[in-house]
Amino acid sequence: MPKTLAIFGAGPVLGLSLARRFGREGFRVALVARTRENLEKLVTELAGDGIEAAGFTADVYDREQIAATVAAITKAYGQIDAVEFSPGGGNMGEGIESVLDVDPENLQLILDRFLLSGVALVRAVLPAMTQRGDGAILFTAGQSGIHPTPFLGNAGMAQAALRNYFHNLNNVLADNGVYVGAVNVGALIEGSVPHRAIASASSPLEFEPEVIHPDVFAEKFWELYSKRDKPEALVGSFGR
Repeated sequence: MPKTLAIFGAGPVLGLSLARRFGREGFRVALVARTRENLEKLVTELAGDGIEAAGFTADVYDREQIAATVAAITKAYGQIDAVEFSPGGGNMGEGIESVLDVDPENLQLILDRFLLSGVALVRAVLPAMTQRGDGAILFTAGQSGIHPTPFLGNAGMAQAALRNYFHNLNNVLADNGVYVGAVNVGALIEGSVPHRAIASASSPLEFEPEVIHPDVFAEKFWELYSKRDKPEALVGSFGR
């Protein structure tokens, strides 16, 4: 039976590259996002590559919907062998404030988005993985969790907490056959909403940001998953 990768926050850039990379290894892919039309396009595109995929409509920030979607994917495919959480997408920059503008309200917004939703997903998939002694939980994380960046004030706080969480999870679960890790995004992902916004901006930036193709990130995810010798990787050096 083929293995199943579930991508929570699947989109036409990184999500598609991830699906293709794991699909080449024989995985079938469950794509989770809010918009049915976008999911159908991804499923059709992957089918053209010979990759089995199905779309599941859900808000990946809603904890109840996360749990329900995990149950639906498990019912459809029997089990989830690997899950990847990519919060953000088109609204990635919405609500992010510089360090001097962080307040309890905007911090809570970002914690809900980047941290608490991820914790909810872990809680939903982990029992089955630990029971069978195999599985992988992957996160798309940000370089501000490693390198404090003032203009990413509240985002950096959430990313640092997420980094602490996945490191500790990996340490505790490694002997149980469950791997937990993250690829930290340290550059603009080519074709993403932030990249397109900067490319079309009328005023040039003070520096030239690094732009990296999503396939590079997808390859790093596969490397982490297959080797399981470290809990994270940083791709790019944005803001450094």
